[in-house]
Amino acid sequence: MARMACEVMIGNVITVEELLDRVTPEGVFVELRDSVAEIASTVLERIMLKRFPTAWEAFPASVKVEIRDRVVDEAKKTMAPAMNEFKANIHSIVDLKDMSIHILTNDPQVFIDIFKESGAREMSFLQHVAAVMGFLCGCVQLVIYVNVRGKWTDYWMLPLSGLIIGYFTNWLALKMTFSPVWPHMMCGGYINFQGVLMKRQKECAEKMAALVCSKVIDARAVLQFIIETSPDGAEKLMAMYQKHLSASVDQTVGAVRGLMPSFIGQGIEDLKNDVVEISLDVLPDHIQAVETYMDEVMKVQETLAWRLARLQPPEFERIIHPIFQEDEWLLFLIGGSLGVMVGLLQAVALMYIN
Repeated sequence: MARMACEVMIGNVITVEELLDRVTPEGVFVELRDSVAEIASTVLERIMLKRFPTAWEAFPASVKVEIRDRVVDEAKKTMAPAMNEFKANIHSIVDLKDMSIHILTNDPQVFIDIFKESGAREMSFLQHVAAVMGFLCGCVQLVIYVNVRGKWTDYWMLPLSGLIIGYFTNWLALKMTFSPVWPHMMCGGYINFQGVLMKRQKECAEKMAALVCSKVIDARAVLQFIIETSPDGAEKLMAMYQKHLSASVDQTVGAVRGLMPSFIGQGIEDLKNDVVEISLDVLPDHIQAVETYMDEVMKVQETLAWRLARLQPPEFERIIHPIFQEDEWLLFLIGGSLGVMVGLLQAVALMYIN
């Protein structure tokens, strides 16, 4: 069920490429400039205090500020190639469809919540229709029972009618949920004869998109999946990070060499390792800002809800209905079986009453 839902929505209704295209290096730097500056300042401060504490303490505040500004500027220059490489290799780092299936499979409650909350009114409709139809069919059963009653009528008619009623009421309730697919306006446009779920396509799309994005496809879930579940993806992401961070260090060293000519450039490889280590230590403190920005700029929820709501009714029905269509027979079987059991209980009760 998870695979069917994800295969329909991810890649058809919405794609990873179009979401990432909304993230630009310029936008990232503008929105996350404070975080980038704070990370760069922290990394610079720690490295200088570790490697050149005396010289760093002796620098005037104006020189320290200028060095920090140069570091931030160089970080901005490396952001574009880093993001372009990330976008080009996104499918080798994380498969959004597999990630969604993994989350839904390993946390069934998420999948249950999506269907219970987006289809709450339909669940209630199923119960009420089954109850009303059960009552009406029971009245018909009563009339037939009175007119054809014989010695063994209780033992074959009541279970048989229970089977028919139990099966039919469940079938009818589920049928009315999705059919008719297209709206049929009646009584001058005041009544819409359409499946109850299909009538609420827009509302259902919004709820489904909100639940999917809050629990499955958000920046935090993607990062967590890469780190915890996709070792190859995490390794590739780390390699990209180190590659572009090393390039940034090289450019920064060249940019500030005139400010610190006596020692800058010493042990450059060790310096790069320190930068990577310290930045990885500092990055988690700013990860929430990154996640918030990614969620805001990609607008996954708004896009998914808008497109689901505007699908043609048959296309929307093909997204929702087939997900659990394979197991509809079980609902009908249970309804019929319970009907038989109730019919037998009725027959036994009548035997003792009579």
